[in-house]
Amino acid sequence: MVERSDNRLLIVEDDEEMSTGLQLFLESEGYDVTLAADGETGQNFAMSLPGYDLIILDANLPERSGFDMLREARSEGVDTPVLMLTGLGSHEHKMRGFRLGADDYLTKPFSTEELLARVDALLRRQSQSAENASKGVFEVGGLTVDLAAQRVQRGGEPVDLTDLEYRLLAYLVQHRGRTATREQILRDVWKLPSNVETRTIDRHVNALRDVMDGDDEESWAIQSVYGIGYKLIGAKRVDEEEA
Repeated sequence: MVERSDNRLLIVEDDEEMSTGLQLFLESEGYDVTLAADGETGQNFAMSLPGYDLIILDANLPERSGFDMLREARSEGVDTPVLMLTGLGSHEHKMRGFRLGADDYLTKPFSTEELLARVDALLRRQSQSAENASKGVFEVGGLTVDLAAQRVQRGGEPVDLTDLEYRLLAYLVQHRGRTATREQILRDVWKLPSNVETRTIDRHVNALRDVMDGDDEESWAIQSVYGIGYKLIGAKRVDEEEA
């Protein structure tokens, strides 16, 4: 059973009548819905925190196509379920969407009942995946991070991290590919009010970079998003492949 009130949906659609209609319908079903009218804005929303539980994505968008937005989000490690909702219904377009990482593909025109059923199914699947992801094993920046065991290794040898360094690394892994603001990190990792000013986060990020691959800003796995916060890129889950 999907608890709809707990789920945040992002709709990226440039047709105002379509997007408003979808928003009203899905909100009437209990979902929290955000709209974006172009691919650039949609990508910024999709790659920021707090993350969305599902993205409903058109293919033909201004600024950046839905296909390009999906490709970029997946390459950055964003694993939010994506339902492509578009008028491009050919087999070739569908296969392109699935190859780029779409989880489902529904063509226009469509029935709202079918859309709702697909949304609910994707969210049930995501809920199960989220439980597993919090216990996964990931490789990033030369490190192996075991979230269930709370263990970090490099080349099979333990990496000595402080408690806060580990919690920060685990937080970034769990939110890989998305930009975490300093305010969110203070709240979720340090458990401090978001209005507290501190540079402690930067020092801990630099300590993590010291034990990871990369000699400069371009090669660091923990990227600075200037004026906002940090984003972890290149994290790869490895325990599923070994299973």
